[in-house]
Amino acid sequence: MQNRTTNVFEKLAPSAINVVIVLILSVPALIIWGFGLEWKLTITVIFFFYNLAVALFNDNRCLGMIIMKTHWQKDFNPVQKLVYISLYTLSFSTIFFWIIFPFDLLLVNLLLVQLPLVLTKETTLHGYLSGNHKTIKIV
Repeated sequence: MQNRTTNVFEKLAPSAINVVIVLILSVPALIIWGFGLEWKLTITVIFFFYNLAVALFNDNRCLGMIIMKTHWQKDFNPVQKLVYISLYTLSFSTIFFWIIFPFDLLLVNLLLVQLPLVLTKETTLHGYLSGNHKTIKIV
């Protein structure tokens, strides 16, 4: 078996799957608070702890990575994992917070930060800053 670096879709799909999982987990908070600030903060905290649990208890592979059959290229120390999770959560939160119009921070994040880095460094900004987290697929 050989390893190959993942393409843009294989990098984006696990994150999209993670977002769906966390959205489902946040439904009780959504019912209680609606789409207000409380829910936005709650879903962000759920996302952080979901990823922390993945790092601690699931060999650092989230459900999205398992479904897409991707792995981290190398192991990372606990500090690198915590930095990655923190920055990944910050990036995730741009879905729910904006400055001028809905999703403005998300668009800036995806189009001007994440996509250029994925295309040039083969990882996201949070992956790059936390020890060059790159995903591979075993083929």
